[in-house]
Amino acid sequence: FVLVGHKCDLVAERAVSAEEAGRLAATLGMAFVETSAHSNLNVELAFQTLAGGIQQALGRGVLAPHQGCVGIRLI
Repeated sequence: FVLVGHKCDLVAERAVSAEEAGRLAATLGMAFVETSAHSNLNVELAFQTLAGGIQQALGRGVLAPHQGCVGIRLI
C-alpha cells in the first residue's frame, strides 16, 4: 500500500501536514508520497513506489497472482 497525498501544490488549503501523513503511513507500514498532478510533482514516483512494492511482495511470496490472471507477470 502507498498513502498518496495529492494537490500538495495547494499549500494554503492543506488539511494534513506532510509530517502527520508520513507518521500515519509509517504506523500503517506503508510508503507515503506527496503528489501534484498540476506541477507533475512525484506522480511517476507514486506509481513506481506502488509497482515496486507489488513486485517485492510477489518476489517474497507475500502476494500471489490469481490462477489464470495474466495482469501481473514477473519478467
